[in-house]
Amino acid sequence: MIQRRSFLQATVASLALGSCANPPPLIKKLPEPSQVQKSARRLAPSSVGILRAKSYADDLFAILKENIDLFNTADFKGKFLILKPNMVECPAGKPVTTSPEVLKAVIKLVDYLGAAKIAVAEGPGHMRDTEAILAATGIGKACGEMAVPFIDLNLDDVIKVPIKESFAEVDHYFLPKTILEADGLISLPKLKTHHWVGMTAAMKNLFGLVPGRKYGYPKNFLHFKGIPQCILDLNRLVQTKLSVVDAIVAMEGDGPINGTPREMGLMIVGQDPAAVDATCARIIGFEIDELNYIQAAGQVIGNVDQSEIKLTGVPLDEVKTQFKRPITYLKDKQLSAKLLYESERSAGS
Repeated sequence: MIQRRSFLQATVASLALGSCANPPPLIKKLPEPSQVQKSARRLAPSSVGILRAKSYADDLFAILKENIDLFNTADFKGKFLILKPNMVECPAGKPVTTSPEVLKAVIKLVDYLGAAKIAVAEGPGHMRDTEAILAATGIGKACGEMAVPFIDLNLDDVIKVPIKESFAEVDHYFLPKTILEADGLISLPKLKTHHWVGMTAAMKNLFGLVPGRKYGYPKNFLHFKGIPQCILDLNRLVQTKLSVVDAIVAMEGDGPINGTPREMGLMIVGQDPAAVDATCARIIGFEIDELNYIQAAGQVIGNVDQSEIKLTGVPLDEVKTQFKRPITYLKDKQLSAKLLYESERSAGS
């Protein structure tokens, strides 16, 4: 509690002072990517589908299947694939977690595309009682209905994985053995605003891969090394085969936990997580240069420039809107600092 309060006080001070202050690690400026970091970036143009799905009662599998051109079937046939939903915690009435209906639809899709083995895996960042959150969110029931195992990545065996020229200035990460043994990862995030990095979608969802048994709750080591820095590192180490963003009901405002529901009626789908996230950002009213990890991902992960992304499905202009922003992303930094400080005081932090 004391560490968190001191950290928030530093954050408030940096917001109030603007560019004159040294920002805390979560929001420190990213360095210019090196040639080593740039070397693995996806070069080919990326396809992203903006798919209409009015409610969770729709046949979501059929919607995905109708857009089969978005998927490279060679990435699925005969493979062991991990589906990674966003399952942080489950406050009542808050669209924090990936819908179990989206999860079931993607399980059906991957099976249809010929996967030999499927598992669902997540390492919840806040709640340590994984069985409780599985029950509360419906994800446990969905796994049972689809006869697919769930793996708690917080408790999985870990392997030390080296990384060259880390953005977070570390020389290795501990990653779950299950993730490293699988043939591919499918990211199934909930589209939400985020009070530290502006927006969370496909790339930020990889935070749930790192085990709480090694990094604490809510993955504190990664937070203090810098959220944008660790997002980029993790997406360099673990390649996502497919991202399906649950934006049927998204979250705006003080996300990723305390925001409010925003009905969008969409799924955003693609194989390049950088392109998927850039498209999500444009849909909810962010400029790419406002989200430093997405901007940097355009140099080290994939494509973020609109000219390099082929959009299919619903035209972008039909769905672009302006989400309520987190208080840390308001234009008035003095007001942002005041509101952040007051919200933490009222919460007893």
